[in-house]
Amino acid sequence: MTDRTAGSVDLATDDPDPVSGKASDAVSDNSDGSDAKVSASTTTVLPIGSEPEPPESATSEIVSLDAESDAEPDGDGDAPEADNAPVENAPTEAKSVAGKGDTDEPGTSKAAAASSDAAPSGAPKADAPKSPVDESGEGDAAKPEIRPAAPEAEPEPTPLRVSRGTRLAARYRLEHRLSQNGRSETWRAVDEKLRRAVGVHIVPAGGEHGRAVIAAARAAALMGDPRFVQVLDCAEQDGLIYVVKEWLPDADNLTKVFESAPLPRHEVYELAGAVAQAMSVAHRAGLSHLRLTPENVLRMHTGQYKIVGLAVEAALYGHDTTDAARDDVQAVGALMYAALTRRWPTGAEYGLQAAPFTSGRLCAPGQIRAGVDDALAALTMRALGHEAKHEPAFGTPGELSAAISAMPEILPPEPDEIVGGPAPDYPSYTPTPTRPIYSTGGHSGGTRPPTRPTITPPPPLGGRFGATVKAVVAVIVVLAIVLVTWQIASHASDQGEEKKGPLESQSHPTSGPAASVAPPAPLPIRAKGAKEIGIGREPVKPEKAGDTIDGDPETVWSTGMFLDGPPIDYAGRKGYGIAYDLGTEQDVKTATVVLGHDGKRTTIALKAAPPGTTSMPNSESAFTVDMAKASTDGATLTITADKPAKARFVLLVMTENPKVSRGNYKGYEVHTSGYQNAWREVGFASG
Repeated sequence: MTDRTAGSVDLATDDPDPVSGKASDAVSDNSDGSDAKVSASTTTVLPIGSEPEPPESATSEIVSLDAESDAEPDGDGDAPEADNAPVENAPTEAKSVAGKGDTDEPGTSKAAAASSDAAPSGAPKADAPKSPVDESGEGDAAKPEIRPAAPEAEPEPTPLRVSRGTRLAARYRLEHRLSQNGRSETWRAVDEKLRRAVGVHIVPAGGEHGRAVIAAARAAALMGDPRFVQVLDCAEQDGLIYVVKEWLPDADNLTKVFESAPLPRHEVYELAGAVAQAMSVAHRAGLSHLRLTPENVLRMHTGQYKIVGLAVEAALYGHDTTDAARDDVQAVGALMYAALTRRWPTGAEYGLQAAPFTSGRLCAPGQIRAGVDDALAALTMRALGHEAKHEPAFGTPGELSAAISAMPEILPPEPDEIVGGPAPDYPSYTPTPTRPIYSTGGHSGGTRPPTRPTITPPPPLGGRFGATVKAVVAVIVVLAIVLVTWQIASHASDQGEEKKGPLESQSHPTSGPAASVAPPAPLPIRAKGAKEIGIGREPVKPEKAGDTIDGDPETVWSTGMFLDGPPIDYAGRKGYGIAYDLGTEQDVKTATVVLGHDGKRTTIALKAAPPGTTSMPNSESAFTVDMAKASTDGATLTITADKPAKARFVLLVMTENPKVSRGNYKGYEVHTSGYQNAWREVGFASG
């Protein structure tokens, strides 16, 4: 029996009442006025890319009426005789077996005669749906069946009436409509209580559809896996059901990622592993996605992947399935196929061309594009439901995840290697090797790079001449050590003679510049809390702000990646900022930031909230005291003001980033080369 997963009402249809439309599944009006009865057919499980075989026997039957039912009105405009008029729905108490109804004469029912008599003369009688014959074959096919009236459909939910500025739960203010599909809408909104952006799905309340959306949202909210976009809230208000989800401004869905070129094999490996493992966890928790498309998988600018709409997407838009695990693993296989080939296996969708077929079978990724990793191509075909390399197809995301984990890890190329894109138009510089290059056996796929020539070191000096040179060098080294030791001892002795005891200093005070006291060393100030502040746009990683004051340099807060720089100026973003709470009002003059990576160049400004501020501000405009700004090409930046400022809350704003290549830099992992950086540790001082 078909399992209709949460929220099976298809909102993509133009039918305003999808519930009442079920009555049309049994009877469909043909153009000639005849009726067809369609019986349910058995569902056949096919892999993606296979051509379905025609059914062995048709299951639909045609209900035939007397030829007089098709007669045209006579010249006077009168309707044909009522004996063969289509039959209206009879009351529920009128029951009969198909072809054996209680009729006055063959082919004519009492209800039909009554309907015919009631019609005014000179007007054609409207055709009504006719009843199908009994599937058992009993009864006269020429006689229409008196069918009980269809049950009343559920009342249609109230159409959505929301606009910009609408507040839900006196908390979520709708800002921008992102999409509108059937009777559901998706908005970007502002959580006024926590001052953050959120996404909101809105559907009308009432009926099975509304209850399915609420149930799916509540189930998805229990998934704490960070690879899923989190459901934050769900409730019903004024005839509307709304689902609030996490908002990720610095992320692109795979539809946009696939626009330019196929992904490198290490990125396909990361994508497949992340999505398959996440769906395996979801299925173990009893949840499925069923609409896992490129539009519902996001790639963060850090290279991580997040899945949108676990269970909720199927509830919003509907999806019938007999095997949820099989559907989800085939969806992961379709994503892998698109990442390897930029083709979609089921047709031209999501901005991708349709995948080609050969002899009725979907072409393997290696048949479309050269250089595809054989292991990834085989896993892709097995995920799509095909046998590959004498291995059966995968039936669940867990099987695919286990196979990916068992294969050798595919690492990204070296940071200085150019990945994708056109070759540079300038000559590349290859340094002369100064030591032997030893090749490793870990290379797989592609063309093996040429082996550099081995440099043979010169033979050591021998004979009497060599012994003499060695003796001279040894004597020089010993003399140098003795000289350095003597200089250090002499310097320490001179400093001891110049020092005076405390009694002598008190009894013979002096005046003038020589008696001036050296300034005290700056006192370190330890921040008690940290909060990321949006500079032109929303914060990117507010949960990581505390890592900058935890004392561990390998835990970092990192920015997004930009293609242009060093200045940060993209889509309204003018920089990144973190505010710090020093606990009490103190004199602050210096801030030191240990960066994730060096390079040209990093610029950070130091600002302070005015004295008397008692709570952490939420915007840059609250920090009105501009103290100092500094830049560096190194990995540590110190910002020093001309004079200290008394403040409890201070703000560091980074407005320029260096270009950092892909790699892992002691806890700071860079997945995509571009203008970006990270903060490892931040400290303050009074002078």
